[in-house]
Amino acid sequence: MKSPIPVALEDTKPSCKLENPIKDEAAIWEAFKSGNESAFIYIYETYFDSLFVYGCQFTRNEDIVKDAIQDLFIELRKNRNRLGKTDSIKFYLYKSLKRAVIKACGQWYNRCEEINSEKAFGFCFSHEQILIERQLDEEKTKKLNKAIQSLSPRKREIIYYFYYEGLSYQQIQELMEMSHIRSARNLLYRAVDFLREQIK
Repeated sequence: MKSPIPVALEDTKPSCKLENPIKDEAAIWEAFKSGNESAFIYIYETYFDSLFVYGCQFTRNEDIVKDAIQDLFIELRKNRNRLGKTDSIKFYLYKSLKRAVIKACGQWYNRCEEINSEKAFGFCFSHEQILIERQLDEEKTKKLNKAIQSLSPRKREIIYYFYYEGLSYQQIQELMEMSHIRSARNLLYRAVDFLREQIK
Protein backbone atom coordinates (compact mmCIF):
# COMPACT_ATOMS: atom_id res chain seq x y z
CA MET A 1 0.00 0.00 0.00
CA LYS A 2 2.99 2.21 -0.62
CA SER A 3 2.14 5.89 -0.56
CA PRO A 4 3.39 8.10 -3.38
CA ILE A 5 6.08 10.54 -2.35
CA PRO A 6 4.16 13.70 -1.42
CA VAL A 7 4.77 17.01 -3.12
CA ALA A 8 6.64 18.29 -0.08
CA LEU A 9 9.16 15.49 -0.60
CA GLU A 10 9.39 15.81 -4.38
CA ASP A 11 10.59 19.37 -4.73
CA THR A 12 14.11 18.31 -5.71
CA LYS A 13 15.12 15.95 -8.49
CA PRO A 14 17.41 13.05 -7.55
CA SER A 15 21.03 14.16 -7.76
CA CYS A 16 22.18 10.76 -8.98
CA LYS A 17 20.78 7.28 -9.49
CA LEU A 18 21.27 4.38 -7.15
CA GLU A 19 21.59 1.93 -10.02
CA ASN A 20 23.10 -0.70 -7.77
CA PRO A 21 21.50 -0.09 -4.37
CA ILE A 22 24.10 -0.13 -1.61
CA LYS A 23 23.64 -3.01 0.78
CA ASP A 24 25.47 -1.23 3.60
CA GLU A 25 22.77 0.72 5.41
CA ALA A 26 25.33 3.00 7.05
CA ALA A 27 26.54 4.03 3.58
CA ILE A 28 22.99 4.62 2.33
CA TRP A 29 22.28 6.76 5.38
CA GLU A 30 25.47 8.78 4.90
CA ALA A 31 24.60 9.32 1.24
CA PHE A 32 21.18 10.60 2.28
CA LYS A 33 22.70 12.89 4.92
CA SER A 34 25.10 14.25 2.29
CA GLY A 35 22.21 15.37 0.10
CA ASN A 36 21.79 12.42 -2.27
CA GLU A 37 18.11 12.58 -3.23
CA SER A 38 18.18 9.09 -4.72
CA ALA A 39 19.26 7.73 -1.34
CA PHE A 40 16.38 9.61 0.28
CA ILE A 41 13.82 8.22 -2.18
CA TYR A 42 15.32 4.73 -1.81
CA ILE A 43 14.86 4.90 1.99
CA TYR A 44 11.30 6.22 1.64
CA GLU A 45 10.21 3.59 -0.87
CA THR A 46 11.98 0.74 0.93
CA TYR A 47 10.56 1.39 4.39
CA PHE A 48 7.17 3.07 3.90
CA ASP A 49 5.12 -0.16 3.96
CA SER A 50 6.84 -1.63 7.03
CA LEU A 51 6.58 1.72 8.82
CA PHE A 52 2.85 1.82 8.10
CA VAL A 53 2.34 -1.70 9.51
CA TYR A 54 4.44 -0.82 12.54
CA GLY A 55 2.65 2.47 13.19
CA CYS A 56 -0.72 0.72 13.07
CA GLN A 57 0.33 -1.37 16.07
CA PHE A 58 -0.14 1.74 18.23
CA THR A 59 -3.38 3.17 16.83
CA ARG A 60 -6.22 2.00 14.60
CA ASN A 61 -6.35 5.44 12.97
CA GLU A 62 -4.53 4.89 9.67
CA ASP A 63 -4.62 8.60 8.82
CA ILE A 64 -2.60 9.40 11.96
CA VAL A 65 -0.01 6.82 10.93
CA LYS A 66 0.24 8.04 7.33
CA ASP A 67 0.52 11.67 8.44
CA ALA A 68 3.17 10.74 11.01
CA ILE A 69 5.23 8.93 8.36
CA GLN A 70 5.01 11.87 5.95
CA ASP A 71 5.95 14.33 8.69
CA LEU A 72 8.82 12.09 9.76
CA PHE A 73 10.35 12.05 6.28
CA ILE A 74 9.85 15.78 5.82
CA GLU A 75 11.68 16.41 9.11
CA LEU A 76 14.45 13.95 8.23
CA ARG A 77 15.03 15.66 4.91
CA LYS A 78 14.95 19.14 6.42
CA ASN A 79 17.40 18.25 9.19
CA ARG A 80 19.52 15.66 7.36
CA ASN A 81 22.82 17.44 7.97
CA ARG A 82 22.23 17.28 11.75
CA LEU A 83 21.26 13.60 11.95
CA GLY A 84 23.43 11.07 13.73
CA LYS A 85 24.91 7.91 12.25
CA THR A 86 23.08 4.61 12.05
CA ASP A 87 23.78 1.14 10.70
CA SER A 88 20.10 0.15 10.92
CA ILE A 89 17.82 2.53 9.04
CA LYS A 90 14.70 0.56 9.94
CA PHE A 91 15.43 0.78 13.65
CA TYR A 92 16.14 4.52 13.40
CA LEU A 93 12.85 5.06 11.57
CA TYR A 94 10.86 2.80 13.91
CA LYS A 95 12.14 4.66 16.96
CA SER A 96 11.27 8.03 15.43
CA LEU A 97 7.86 6.89 14.19
CA LYS A 98 6.83 5.39 17.51
CA ARG A 99 7.42 8.72 19.23
CA ALA A 100 5.60 10.59 16.46
CA VAL A 101 2.50 8.36 16.46
CA ILE A 102 2.17 8.40 20.23
CA LYS A 103 2.62 12.17 20.30
CA ALA A 104 0.00 12.51 17.57
CA CYS A 105 -2.41 10.45 19.65
CA GLY A 106 -1.87 12.94 22.47
CA GLN A 107 -0.82 10.25 24.93
CA TRP A 108 2.33 8.85 26.51
CA TYR A 109 3.19 5.21 25.93
CA ASN A 110 2.27 2.81 28.74
CA ARG A 111 -0.22 5.33 30.13
CA CYS A 112 -2.83 4.94 27.45
CA GLU A 113 -5.16 1.96 27.21
CA GLU A 114 -6.07 2.88 23.64
CA ILE A 115 -2.47 2.50 22.55
CA ASN A 116 -1.43 -0.33 24.86
CA SER A 117 -4.60 -2.28 24.12
CA GLU A 118 -5.46 -5.90 23.60
CA LYS A 119 -5.41 -5.26 19.85
CA ALA A 120 -1.80 -4.01 19.80
CA PHE A 121 0.76 -6.24 18.08
CA GLY A 122 -1.88 -8.68 16.90
CA PHE A 123 0.42 -10.46 14.46
CA CYS A 124 0.55 -14.13 13.45
CA PHE A 125 3.32 -16.46 12.35
CA SER A 126 3.08 -18.88 9.45
CA HIS A 127 4.25 -22.46 9.94
CA GLU A 128 7.20 -21.70 7.62
CA GLN A 129 8.60 -19.27 10.19
CA ILE A 130 10.91 -20.51 12.94
CA LEU A 131 10.17 -19.60 16.54
CA ILE A 132 11.57 -20.91 19.82
CA GLU A 133 14.46 -22.68 18.07
CA ARG A 134 12.44 -25.20 16.09
CA GLN A 135 10.24 -25.58 13.04
CA LEU A 136 6.56 -25.80 13.91
CA ASP A 137 3.98 -27.80 12.04
CA GLU A 138 0.63 -26.27 11.13
CA GLU A 139 -1.19 -27.52 14.22
CA LYS A 140 1.43 -26.16 16.60
CA THR A 141 1.55 -22.91 14.67
CA LYS A 142 -2.19 -22.44 15.33
CA LYS A 143 -1.60 -23.08 19.04
CA LEU A 144 1.31 -20.65 19.01
CA ASN A 145 -0.69 -17.86 17.37
CA LYS A 146 -3.55 -18.38 19.82
CA ALA A 147 -1.07 -18.26 22.70
CA ILE A 148 0.48 -15.05 21.35
CA GLN A 149 -2.91 -13.33 21.46
CA SER A 150 -3.25 -14.25 25.15
CA LEU A 151 0.06 -12.58 26.05
CA SER A 152 0.06 -9.13 27.59
CA PRO A 153 0.51 -6.33 25.02
CA ARG A 154 4.06 -5.70 26.25
CA LYS A 155 5.06 -9.34 25.86
CA ARG A 156 3.49 -9.43 22.40
CA GLU A 157 5.46 -6.32 21.54
CA ILE A 158 8.79 -7.88 22.51
CA ILE A 159 8.01 -11.11 20.64
CA TYR A 160 7.17 -8.98 17.59
CA TYR A 161 10.44 -7.08 17.77
CA PHE A 162 12.71 -10.05 18.40
CA TYR A 163 11.24 -12.75 16.17
CA TYR A 164 9.23 -10.83 13.57
CA GLU A 165 11.50 -7.81 13.06
CA GLY A 166 14.81 -9.39 14.09
CA LEU A 167 15.83 -6.51 16.37
CA SER A 168 18.65 -6.85 18.89
CA TYR A 169 18.19 -6.72 22.67
CA GLN A 170 19.75 -3.24 22.71
CA GLN A 171 17.36 -1.98 20.04
CA ILE A 172 14.40 -3.52 21.87
CA GLN A 173 15.53 -1.91 25.11
CA GLU A 174 15.54 1.50 23.42
CA LEU A 175 12.22 1.06 21.64
CA MET A 176 10.47 -0.19 24.76
CA GLU A 177 12.22 2.34 26.99
CA MET A 178 13.62 -0.23 29.40
CA SER A 179 16.33 0.64 31.89
CA HIS A 180 18.61 -2.34 31.12
CA ILE A 181 19.24 -4.83 28.32
CA ARG A 182 18.69 -7.62 30.85
CA SER A 183 15.15 -6.31 31.35
CA ALA A 184 14.51 -6.95 27.66
CA ARG A 185 16.03 -10.43 27.92
CA ASN A 186 14.00 -11.31 31.00
CA LEU A 187 10.73 -10.13 29.46
CA LEU A 188 11.42 -12.09 26.27
CA TYR A 189 12.34 -15.23 28.24
CA ARG A 190 9.10 -15.03 30.22
CA ALA A 191 7.07 -14.59 27.05
CA VAL A 192 8.83 -17.47 25.30
CA ASP A 193 8.50 -19.78 28.31
CA PHE A 194 4.76 -19.16 28.30
CA LEU A 195 4.53 -19.90 24.57
CA ARG A 196 6.55 -23.10 24.95
CA GLU A 197 4.14 -24.36 27.56
CA GLN A 198 1.15 -23.57 25.38
CA ILE A 199 2.39 -25.51 22.34
CA LYS A 200 3.55 -28.65 24.16
